[in-house]
Amino acid sequence: MKSFFRVCAILVIVLLGGVALGACGDDDSAESGQSLPADFPSDDVPMVEGNVLSATGEGDSWRVTIQGNAADGNPLANATKLLEDDGYEESSRAGDAANQTVLLFKAVDGRTLWVRVGVSADAAGGGSTAFYEVMRTD
Repeated sequence: MKSFFRVCAILVIVLLGGVALGACGDDDSAESGQSLPADFPSDDVPMVEGNVLSATGEGDSWRVTIQGNAADGNPLANATKLLEDDGYEESSRAGDAANQTVLLFKAVDGRTLWVRVGVSADAAGGGSTAFYEVMRTD
């Protein structure tokens, strides 16, 4: 009977160890989350690093939600800086202290990419969640 309990204890330890290692994963899977749509203009729309919580759209319109790292600071300021550093110009800002958006644009291949990036204190992922709405127009 003691050997049965020892075998069970060893199996439990092995199972728990496997679950713990599986939960750790590698850095790429932890950072990527969901995949971006195949036609998303990734090369033209720099985004904050983090876990992609949702990504939808096709053609000329997409929406992406990214859970950034809280230690990285203000996700709206970080997202806006990345876009401006890539040549985007700010068009407008809207919102209040809890919910803010910035609309930026950039000419790419004879068309215009519009990116509205926003944050909301009420987001399920907390204040480090960045929301992107991307639209390509003629």
